[in-house]
Amino acid sequence: MTIDRAAIAIVGAGPRGAGLLERIAASVPELLPQVGAGAALDVHLIDPYPAGAGRIWRHAQSPLLAMNSMAADVTMFTDESVRCDGPIVTGPSMWDWAEDLREGRLAGERADDLGPELAAELDALTAATFPSRRLQSAYLGWVLRHVQAELPDGVRVHVHECRATGLSDDGGAQLVHLDGGTRLRVDAVVLASGHLDATPTDAELDLAAQAAAAGLRYLPPEQTTDTDLSVIEPGEPVIVRGTGLAFVDLVVLLFEGRGGRFEPDPERGGRELRYVPSCREP
Repeated sequence: MTIDRAAIAIVGAGPRGAGLLERIAASVPELLPQVGAGAALDVHLIDPYPAGAGRIWRHAQSPLLAMNSMAADVTMFTDESVRCDGPIVTGPSMWDWAEDLREGRLAGERADDLGPELAAELDALTAATFPSRRLQSAYLGWVLRHVQAELPDGVRVHVHECRATGLSDDGGAQLVHLDGGTRLRVDAVVLASGHLDATPTDAELDLAAQAAAAGLRYLPPEQTTDTDLSVIEPGEPVIVRGTGLAFVDLVVLLFEGRGGRFEPDPERGGRELRYVPSCREP
């Protein structure tokens, strides 16, 4: 099947892809004035993960994992502080969106629709809170719905919940090959695929071989959310290389994620917290 239209394909429908769609929609009068005269522009968003959130920010991950930015510092929209060639089109930051949702100011959207856990988080959210990634997922999903609802006449969006598997030339156009055999014939392709899994390096392959020879296991660098941590036994010694954001996620999942908890420390007057282990931690 070949779809032949004036079109743009965006491979990756996470924040970068959704943000690009917003910029295309905002700039249509300048970039494609003929659209207003009845011509059609199709934008194809391609991602096997939920559009808007994408893989990294999808809802299907531990509620313990948080963003590393405060709610008031996260936005998908431009404002007067932005310097760009396209027009400024304002929109709510994550914190503004949360306030609007709590107050019922978003048409067709209710806080209860988030489910009890996220609704409770939303109710407790402040501008200085570090939200969960699942709440960010809800914000990003709303942003995409908002952008789609505000599209100029003649611009249509098609969301393909699958993987792009190849790219080839077809005269002056390009063919994007999708899972299942569909091909999209487009005028331009943007790769907004973000952090991708990588082939192990020689050093990583060597580490894996040494671990296997010693009767140990080796987990390669990857998105922590997608790592099978069940292979790590309670009380088992673990060596972690690197202490960045992925390390923080790992500690959260292996400690609080296994039933550990923080509670006020009576020895410090209850003003500080102490960690109470579940005994299922490594």
